[in-house]
Amino acid sequence: MKHKKYKSLQVLHSITDIFRFKRSKKIPLYTPIILIPLLFAFIIFLTVSAFYVSAKVYSRNQNFYKKYLYLKKLAGNKNIRKFLNIYWETPIDEGMPPHQWPKIQQSLSPKSCMACHYDQYEQWKNSRMSHSMDAGVVAQLLLKEMTSKHWKPWVESCLSCHSPIAEYYVKYGKYKGLNNEEKNILKGEPKEQKAMTSALNMLKIPIGKGALSVSCAACHVRYYHRFGPGIKRYIKEGNIAHGGFVPSNAFNHSYFCIKCHQFGPDQRRLDGKLFENTYNEWKRSIYAKKGISCEVCHNPQGSMAFKSIYNKNFVLKAVTIRFKIKKINIISGSVQAILSLKNSGVGHDFPTYTTPKVILHIGQENLEKKVFQKTVESYIIGWSVSLNLKKQYFDTRLKPFQTAKLIYDRPLVKKAKYLKAWVVVEPESHYVRFFKAFLKIKRLPKIIKTLISEALKQDLDSKYILWKEQTKLN
Repeated sequence: MKHKKYKSLQVLHSITDIFRFKRSKKIPLYTPIILIPLLFAFIIFLTVSAFYVSAKVYSRNQNFYKKYLYLKKLAGNKNIRKFLNIYWETPIDEGMPPHQWPKIQQSLSPKSCMACHYDQYEQWKNSRMSHSMDAGVVAQLLLKEMTSKHWKPWVESCLSCHSPIAEYYVKYGKYKGLNNEEKNILKGEPKEQKAMTSALNMLKIPIGKGALSVSCAACHVRYYHRFGPGIKRYIKEGNIAHGGFVPSNAFNHSYFCIKCHQFGPDQRRLDGKLFENTYNEWKRSIYAKKGISCEVCHNPQGSMAFKSIYNKNFVLKAVTIRFKIKKINIISGSVQAILSLKNSGVGHDFPTYTTPKVILHIGQENLEKKVFQKTVESYIIGWSVSLNLKKQYFDTRLKPFQTAKLIYDRPLVKKAKYLKAWVVVEPESHYVRFFKAFLKIKRLPKIIKTLISEALKQDLDSKYILWKEQTKLN
């Protein structure tokens, strides 16, 4: 009995003999007549397929180029709103990179941008923009996918601001499963990173190509062309990478931020107030009349810092805090004081949205500077709502140049030696309540619990003391 290996070689020789017009005794005479036309048909099929794919790619690239030319034309017009309404259509179609470009220019990853824009990358990396798709957001998206048949439109509406680049959208169907990098994450630690990778896999959102959050490309790349503010010095120095960039004054205009920081008039409200209303608040302020845009404060001198309520020094410059002891009466054993905070430099309600809280405190301390909790008086500045966003508890936010006051009038504690005043900022106050409530659910899936626990830890860590002052009582 001949070995299988030799049988395979015999078959192979027989096939090659056919195309050399040598007929084996075991092969019928009509076999070459059938196989040769089939071979030509297969070659024609491959050629037509390749032509079809090339034509489709060419057509798509031409379509991208036409859209780019139209956008470029609008960028130079004075009608900033028309340009930005098209510029911020989501999902953002980044287009196809020119094949002759090096890989570093084809990449949409912020790390690729870092090669030439290191300072901007570091500023962005430490900003909230780089955390727009953190564990808390992903946990909520996955929970929706697990509990609703109509999860895709809801998820995509969230992605339009939290991760607006098209390659991350579920409906585009580009997800090809876990890549090697993601598989290695699932084999290792920590568990939070594993949970994030698994959650994105369940949502069919790829993470290997760029950055999930609001990255450099989200604001500056359209159809693989770069857009940005008109910076003449780069052109004078001849530093024109990426085949040049399209300058537009829109990048210096507050309307540039409207996509994610202003709801439309028909969107969600509570007690008649839009949940996202920052642009309109700014527009009604004196800052708008003076031409002081969002960028002037949040991205000064073209930085990518996106400074916000998470930045202590930034907030300190935007408010004025005063602490005054009106009266200390040792005989009657009472103390009176006033702690005030003025919105002296914020061009919209302070703090904005329902998420942050700013809390004024006054209390008495002993000689070891330990606060007597029963002596503490507090005042909360913020917009407090129920976890389901259907009920308002209070709205004490400060409009530009408004002042909040905490009036203190309490009996003196026997061992009190100091009167302390301090201001605490809780940037994620609402979500701390929200995530704590979720973790009490007994049947919460393990992956959701891991993500929410990580989100809660991050949100608790964002809390800080903005200001404090102590005064001796005697």
